Amino acid sequence: MAAFAIIKSFVQFVTVSFSLVINSILIYLVITKSSKKLGNYRHLMCYFSLFSMVYAVLDWIVQPFIHSHGASFSMIMDLRESALNKKVAFFFVASLAGCFGVSIYAIAINFIFRYFALQREGRLRYFAGKRLILWFCIPLFGGLSWVFLCWCSMAPDPEFTNYLRDSIRANYDLDADFITYTGSYFYRFERDGSVKWSIENSLGALGLNVLMIIPFFIILIFGYRSYKKISKLMAQGECDYTKRLQMQLYKALVAQTIIPMVLLSFPIGILFSAPLLHLDIENGSIIVTFFYSLYPAIDPIPIILFIDDFRNAFFGVFQRRPSKNQVASVVSVDATVDVS
Repeated sequence: MAAFAIIKSFVQFVTVSFSLVINSILIYLVITKSSKKLGNYRHLMCYFSLFSMVYAVLDWIVQPFIHSHGASFSMIMDLRESALNKKVAFFFVASLAGCFGVSIYAIAINFIFRYFALQREGRLRYFAGKRLILWFCIPLFGGLSWVFLCWCSMAPDPEFTNYLRDSIRANYDLDADFITYTGSYFYRFERDGSVKWSIENSLGALGLNVLMIIPFFIILIFGYRSYKKISKLMAQGECDYTKRLQMQLYKALVAQTIIPMVLLSFPIGILFSAPLLHLDIENGSIIVTFFYSLYPAIDPIPIILFIDDFRNAFFGVFQRRPSKNQVASVVSVDATVDVS
């Protein structure tokens, strides 16, 4: 498994480096190239990009192994070459888990904003002024709730550690005496064949599931409503402006739905739920470990591609500048302006 550790470390180094670069580029584009018509969406984009950078750095520090085994699910940090003590390391692991909570709530807020922008009924005023700070606090509250549950009910315990010992050695060449982790050891089989449930772990897992379900349904509801709005615009659209607007909104909606669902919600949800259903999908843990690291690097790409001002500025760097006798014409379409 030494080869796996080297590959994993290399991939995570590449993803954190790319995430820092691409999110920095997006913040620069937002500050220097965005139209004033984007309004407070500029602040939301910078907020999400800064968070993605924090997520990427934490992922590099922890370099987690996301592991589903038998009756358990865990996020593990190898401490053999770490200068951190177990308590500090556990805080970083819990914070990285909390990043997942911040991500899905931030995505949900993005869908709410997008729907309000499509409505064109002046509801973007709810994202103006001091109200915007409240929207910023919601993902942080979701993330802190994850950290709290990890700290209170999903911390390491000797029985859980011993249960993981053989599995993590066989799969990742980890020593259970030199790890920290957050996770759930849902149930244990007694010698008489009965099942003993871990109430504390199960309640913590239930709390995390509730925290996941809330933004998931927000994404579904506002994503569907946004799709219906776009469908009506497509049916009624007559001018080029409307057609371009339709396509930008449609592509952004699809991308911002697929990326987090494929890389975060579905795989994490499946691995987390499998022990409760007595399903053994331990082999899938390796793939999800890489997925978890990829998200902050991929997240800003759709914004750069689907907003005309950003896309033109980004790709313009790599294009030959027109001569003085040539005229470059750029058409910018604002996909977020709220026209009342």
